[in-house]
Amino acid sequence: MNRLKLFSASLILLAFYLIALSYLAVAVPADAAVPIHWNAQGVIDNYTSKSNALIFAFAMNIGLFLLMYLMPYFSPKYKQQAGRFDQVLPGITFMLLLFLSLLNIYGLSYPLGADRLPLNPVLVLIGLMLLLLGNMLPKVPRNFFVGIRTPWTISDEDNWYKTHRLGGLLFVIGGILLAMKGILSLSPTLQTLSTWIVMSMLLLPLPYSFLLYLKRKK
Repeated sequence: MNRLKLFSASLILLAFYLIALSYLAVAVPADAAVPIHWNAQGVIDNYTSKSNALIFAFAMNIGLFLLMYLMPYFSPKYKQQAGRFDQVLPGITFMLLLFLSLLNIYGLSYPLGADRLPLNPVLVLIGLMLLLLGNMLPKVPRNFFVGIRTPWTISDEDNWYKTHRLGGLLFVIGGILLAMKGILSLSPTLQTLSTWIVMSMLLLPLPYSFLLYLKRKK
């Protein structure tokens, strides 16, 4: 029961999300093509049927919640730092569920006129999600399921801490750039350049953790 209280905000969010899905299940035409994937430029590159989109939207969020909520039962490191996990995991769960819910609702609303918005909601939402995630990353204890998981971060506490401090900063900066990209009208060249910059920033913690490993090994 105490653990359910920690995740009460996520449970309330899921309840409203299921209500929204129920409404969209009725409102969206049966033969509608629903976008299910966007490329790095924020452009739709794959569609699916209404029924598949609803199943995907339901399964993704329920699966994510169960993964986070049940982590004490399958994570070897959870019990070692249960207090720290219980401080950060409910907030991360709520944040991820919120943005995934908004992304799924936007995709299902696309046939109803969401395509006429004056900005790119996908880039804005993912950018804001990265920004908030960047603030939470340095607080995540070392584990096998959440965070920047490389062989070198998982095997060394100091490597995990330093990599997540850098990763948190880069996620914040990359998130801001991505959200701005979704709002501003950029030329194709700037669109491509900004995409590569953001992707490079998000991937930089991986080689950084390896360099820390080499430095410690010496």
